Amino acid sequence: MELKFIREELCEARYMRTHRDTVGRSGDNIAQGFFEHLLVLQQMRFENPTWAKKYAKATLKFQSFTNVRTGATDLHNLAAIIANPSLFGAKVPDLGNFRFDELRFKRYLRNIIAGRYEPSMDRAFFLKMQKNLGIGGSMLKTARRVMADYGATNTGERKAVSTRMINSFRQDSKFRSDMFSPYTRTVKNKQLLPTEKKGLGLAAKTALGMAAGAAIGWKVGSSKWLN
Repeated sequence: MELKFIREELCEARYMRTHRDTVGRSGDNIAQGFFEHLLVLQQMRFENPTWAKKYAKATLKFQSFTNVRTGATDLHNLAAIIANPSLFGAKVPDLGNFRFDELRFKRYLRNIIAGRYEPSMDRAFFLKMQKNLGIGGSMLKTARRVMADYGATNTGERKAVSTRMINSFRQDSKFRSDMFSPYTRTVKNKQLLPTEKKGLGLAAKTALGMAAGAAIGWKVGSSKWLN
């Protein structure tokens, strides 16, 4: 148990560790993965600020986003792939379609480290990131609206977005991310996930969660969260 705790607190990449992890992925896949990690970090700065500060600091450890590094965070490595289409373009198609605002990204991370929260700046930052990365899925757009103004959300909105993010991270091997275990543990401790039914395996839990998320998304999307 002690070794497991130490391993979970390392904040080192597990999802994108080397160049080989990009093989077979599209630019949209990388961009969406980066945006999902960013949204989770935003939620964690409210639900688990100590961890969020540590993760933001670890993401800035190398100061620049020039390459994928095993000792960096998954968020750092996803940013490095998007920021360097000339380096990764042969492995990841369509990377040149995205823009990565490194200065704004670094400012956002430094605000987390400093415990500084500016709602209007966060809303502008996440909307700009969404546009620069070509994020078009309704789930991530909805999650962005909640996360960008998380301090003003209610419990129902927080539960809905937590369920969606957990289900999304269970797909495409993102459950290997250095964020997944701390995030899952945090939202469970904060009672932001529905009670799991006994006797169900991971696949069944994921299927039920996705169905519930879709129902919630339809209901919410038809009212408050429409563009």
